[in-house]
Amino acid sequence: MMKKIGVVLLAMCFCVFGSGCAVKEKVKKVATDWKADGREYGQESVYSPDDTVETAFFNVKINSVTTESEIEGYVPEDVAHQFIVVNMTVENTYDDFDSITMFCDDFELTWDALEGETTFPEYQFYEEQLPDSYELKYGESKTGNLVFITPRNVTDYQLKYYEIWDDNFIGNTYYINFAI
Repeated sequence: MMKKIGVVLLAMCFCVFGSGCAVKEKVKKVATDWKADGREYGQESVYSPDDTVETAFFNVKINSVTTESEIEGYVPEDVAHQFIVVNMTVENTYDDFDSITMFCDDFELTWDALEGETTFPEYQFYEEQLPDSYELKYGESKTGNLVFITPRNVTDYQLKYYEIWDDNFIGNTYYINFAI
């Protein structure tokens, strides 16, 4: 009897929700909405380098982008590569905490040939770079450079940031397109 009731309920679910894949997708969406707890997620926004990007935690503005063959005696190991130096300002706008911790690898760089993969900035090796990690109090900002190594023949890039909350919930994704 219990087996028949279970089969009937399962059949009803398939009738109401459609195919098995559709059920999985609907259950996944409901679970994500529940975990989101009112937080935005799943949106992708694209900006130009002149825009100020407003995320859930901070605002970020690209001040300049330059290429360098050498920085303070350092050169890329591969002569076909160069340094891309992204000077940016990050301002903490998240008033739920006294401060937020930022990491240099919060930002990733990609270009067409990477087919969706990304590369991370170099860890701090000279003074003008943003530190590997730093604290920003609410309303405080920090300006510095992120340094990436890319092939010399690439001219169009996207700087990528995606929100990761303390509970590993992934929010929205932000791209800043720029060319050199």
